[in-house]
This record gives sequence, structure tokens and C-alpha cells, in this order.
Amino acid sequence: MTELIQLKDLTAPVAGVSHLLDALREDIGKPDSLSRTLPPETYHSATFYQIEMHKVFRADWLCIGHVAQLANVGDYFSIDIVKEPLLAVRTAEGIRVMSRVCLHRWLPIVEGAGNAKGFACPFHKWSYGLDGQMLGAPSMEEAEDFHPGQWQLPQIRSEIVEGLIFITLSATVGSMGERLADLVPLLRKHNVAQLTMAFTTDYPCDFNWKIAAETFMECYHHPAVHRKSLETSFPGRLSYIGAGGAGWSICHQPLRAKGELSEILTPGLVPFDGLEGDDLRQIKLVQIFPNTLIGLDPDRASVTSLLPLDAENTHWQRVVLVDPKAAALPTFAQTVERIQARGKTIAAEDLEVNAIQQRATHSTLARPGRLSHLERTVWQLANYLRERVLG
Repeated sequence: MTELIQLKDLTAPVAGVSHLLDALREDIGKPDSLSRTLPPETYHSATFYQIEMHKVFRADWLCIGHVAQLANVGDYFSIDIVKEPLLAVRTAEGIRVMSRVCLHRWLPIVEGAGNAKGFACPFHKWSYGLDGQMLGAPSMEEAEDFHPGQWQLPQIRSEIVEGLIFITLSATVGSMGERLADLVPLLRKHNVAQLTMAFTTDYPCDFNWKIAAETFMECYHHPAVHRKSLETSFPGRLSYIGAGGAGWSICHQPLRAKGELSEILTPGLVPFDGLEGDDLRQIKLVQIFPNTLIGLDPDRASVTSLLPLDAENTHWQRVVLVDPKAAALPTFAQTVERIQARGKTIAAEDLEVNAIQQRATHSTLARPGRLSHLERTVWQLANYLRERVLG
């Protein structure tokens, strides 16, 4: 019998993936000691990807950025997620997120990031205020019963948790702030809400979004993939997986036992106030399910939003945040250049191996692989997906 999923006003058949759903069911309730990966086909199946989009990405909370990207009234940035062109903007009343698809003939009214007093569609110049309210529509005086003041761009449900901007396309999912209550103390320890933007970066990943998340969230691959860039100072064998919470997981990446603080602190940055002891000697890697990856260094933070494009392609979008005192230093531009250069080196190493991994998921001989205790975050993501996809 063909299994079905309900999508608003249409029903999508889930043909040909019953065996994948059965495999997910088989692992429900297994202990960590018996953990294994998801079936490799779930990383390239177009049908399974559609299930994820509708049962996960359109049904849960997604991080799209940080309030530091919208520091002033009129600041905005655009983002495309689950095929929805969205716009985040700071108005005089606060931050709001809305569709940026023109109410006329659907062209997105703006692209990129900047500061504006309003927006005008580049197709026919229909104009909108920062709140999405329509301000004008040229040559529409003969259109019967059309009043611009009665129209507004669709508003998207959003919440801000410690500076992180979350949106959801669901009207019923519970509060993200409540879900992440047990993560808030860690974010506050690193002053995440008060940080300022150093820079943003984005790049294409020719692999499934889950591969990007899984690789970020474990250090088991350091000796092989990052032998020169990370393993020397942050040996993978020293990493460990924390308990996490209902909506998140955490991997601790400690500095080697005899490592100097100069190996983890960046010259030109300011360590976060209040950090001491082990907090100054480790990087914390956090995933907020499904699409958010956070790196918490002692002197900076990164917030990455994974934006799936299709089953085998993902857009990686990151904002790097620092203490405002560091951003005010005269050498800050040079500091940013050093951070960017190191980041590109590490990213290139992951991108190469993950692209090869993606191609290999198509092998007819590939099977779910057993996981090390250093990869428990991979299992935790799989458990989250099992609950969402099968629930």
C-alpha cells in the first residue's frame, strides 16, 4: 500500500520509500551503544527530501540569522528557505519577517542586504513600507475594488531567542523560546544576544543538508580531514558529546592538554566576559534542530543556517559575531581577514570530503554505518528526524 503525507490542500504519495520509513522505525528506541547512520538513500532520495521539507522544514522552527544583522531601523536581509523568498527587516517597532514576493506578479521586491526606508518591486514599481504594508501601485486607478492600503505582504511567525532569529511556517508548533530554555544559559554565558556582526559568508554545498550538519557536529574526522588545520590543537579523540536537550545537541571540542591559549584565541579579538577555566580552553559546537549550527569560541561565535535546495544541494549561510569592543579596534579589518582565511581553509577540507561522500550514497552496496561514541550527535539528529518524519 502506498503511504501518504498531507500537504495543505494536496496529498503527495510517498512511493518507493516505504523501505526507508521501515528502516527509520527499526531504530526507534535503540540505545546509543547500538547507534548507526540513517540509510544512505535518505541523503539523495528526492521523495524522502520532500517528506523532510513538509514534515520538518515547513513544520518546525528555522533559524535565519542574528539580530546583529539588523542593528538599525531599515536594515534588512533576504533569505530563501523551502522555496519561500523571505525578508527580515528592522522597523521602528522591532524585527519582523515577511514574504518578499510582490502581491502583483510575484517578483521578489528586494535581494541581498542593506538599509532602506521602503521597498519597490523592480518589475512594476509597486511599493511597500518596512512593515510590508502596500504604499502604492502605479496606474491601478481603473482596477475595480482595489485599494493599496488594504494589502500587506504576508507576515511570517517569528521569535527571537538570545539574539537568534527563528521563523516557522507552522501556526501550531510550540514556542521556540520554551523549547530552548535549557540552552539559554550557555548562550548567555557567551553573550550571544549582545554580540555584533563581524562578517557574513555563504557558499554552495553539493551535498545533502544532513551531511553538512553531521560533519560540523563531530570531531571524529579531525585526524583524517583536518590533520594540519585542527587536529594538532584540537585532537578529535579528546572531543565529547554532551547531553543536549529536546531541541538541540552539543559537541565539546577541547584544546590539547598542553595547548597554549594562543591556539584557541584569535589575536585582535576580545574574550567574552566571565569565561574562565575550561570555557576558555574549548569550542562548543551546537546544533539546534533542524538547520542551525552554532560555534561558540571563547572570543567569537558563528551562526550557520543550512538552507536545503534539493536532495543533494545545500546553501550554507553564516554570520560571525564578536564582542563590540573587538569590532571597535583599529586593527579589526585585519583580524576579520585572518578569521576568514582560516575559515576558508577548514571549509574547503570539509567540502571536498563531503562531496565525495554524497556521491557514494548512491552506491547500491552502501548500508547504514555504525557510529562511534564521538559521533553521538549524528545519532541525536537521526532521532529528531525519526520523530518528525514518522510522527
